[in-house]
Amino acid sequence: MRKILDALNETIGIRGSMVVSGDGMVIASCLGRQLDEDKVAAMASNAVMSIRRALGNQGLPDFGRFTLTASHGKLVFTDTGIAYLVVVMDRYIVLGPTDIEIESAAMRIRSLGEMKIG
Repeated sequence: MRKILDALNETIGIRGSMVVSGDGMVIASCLGRQLDEDKVAAMASNAVMSIRRALGNQGLPDFGRFTLTASHGKLVFTDTGIAYLVVVMDRYIVLGPTDIEIESAAMRIRSLGEMKIG
């Protein structure tokens, strides 16, 4: 899985990536030195739980992907089955071409089969 994240991080505008369980446990991480793994994982878990709860309250299905844009960057969350691929990006990056790389990485992670946590 680390190789998938390393390859994804070679994409222009991507600052780091990780795979996080729904409860915030880091399964694999490839974040640069400028990003704190625990803080990104906690924020990712909180965002995922909040979005899932809001969708559920409205009777809507779970998400497959969502993008959070903040003043210093973007976070893209992609459901990979048992966990979420979280990609940290520059704020002004255009998602179109980068989306292809993110979805490709998510598909490769899904194809790894059931991940063992713990």
